[in-house]
Amino acid sequence: MAKTEQCLFESQIEYQRTSDPLHQLRRYSLLGKSELLRQQMLEDQFVLDKIAILGQWTTLFGGPNTGKTLLVLWMLKEKLASGDLDGNQVFYVNADDNFRGIVEKTRLAEECGFHMLAPNLEGFKTTEVLHLLEEFADQQKAPGVVIILDTLKKFTDMMNKTEASNFGSIAREFIAAGGTLIALAHVNKNKSADGKSVHSGTSDIPDDSDCVYILDKVLGSQSDSTTGVELINTKSRGDVADKLAFRYERQIGQTYEDLLASVRRIEDVEMELMKEHKQLQQTLENNSELIREISQQIRLGVTEKTKLVNAVNHSSGFPHNKIRVALSKHEGGIYSLGHRWKVTIGDKNKHLYELVTERVAPVE
Repeated sequence: MAKTEQCLFESQIEYQRTSDPLHQLRRYSLLGKSELLRQQMLEDQFVLDKIAILGQWTTLFGGPNTGKTLLVLWMLKEKLASGDLDGNQVFYVNADDNFRGIVEKTRLAEECGFHMLAPNLEGFKTTEVLHLLEEFADQQKAPGVVIILDTLKKFTDMMNKTEASNFGSIAREFIAAGGTLIALAHVNKNKSADGKSVHSGTSDIPDDSDCVYILDKVLGSQSDSTTGVELINTKSRGDVADKLAFRYERQIGQTYEDLLASVRRIEDVEMELMKEHKQLQQTLENNSELIREISQQIRLGVTEKTKLVNAVNHSSGFPHNKIRVALSKHEGGIYSLGHRWKVTIGDKNKHLYELVTERVAPVE
């Protein structure tokens, strides 16, 4: 056989061999490579304590002004201070902030020793992120690298299934190569039937993420400046917390550094008290007009229940049943618990109402 014919024959054999699907599958097999993979495997080390694990993709969904950025930066600062995380490998991409916010957070990054990136500064553009994730994966330089995207809508169209799916595919390649991704995203404007916040966009992002948390705000506590928030886990791969609660203080004129310093983890008991307080405030707000009408009639001397219900109905048009429910709901002797009147039993079992006033501590 001539040399040319021999080469052609061998090429045909090689083509048949490589085009065989069974051969291709075997070429991709991990059989015999478990020890190599084990050496590449990252330990369950937290980037954000109890929430985000090194080598995973974690997405935090929350509404505007719920404190997503604040909490992530607080937890990141906490982890860097412990020495368990290399700040030179952490890149926070701040794509959802004004210039003042970028300056404040860059100062924080300098103090803590991690990198801060922002669009149109130092030549950086958000469109580079997907390419960089691919490069990290292709060049096998992803292990130990932590990229935080704030917020995710700046890097992909979460309402577009094709784009969100494409982002997820690239992100998964980065994670499979040992990288860590933390994404901040918004919730839907409309809550679920049970009053819970739900993620915005298609299901592709939460489906592709390793770990998903929903952040909900609980308004009100001991003072108007206190905000309580709760992180609820809806998807996990690893030993992460089912839920975590935090509180922080907002004051007029405070610096971002002061706001960050006010963040505290709180226990379930305190969170439940804050939820009860929120529910109470909501009930008082919903019944405010009715409370005002009932209180006015009591001040006018209409204190017997039947006459009071009729008087309020006549003056305001509220139905009798709704007035009776409000009378019962806000009955008691403690103003701070939502009570606005107390009742005594008079002659012939008549229910007589008297207003409860807020007690103010004397000035010493």
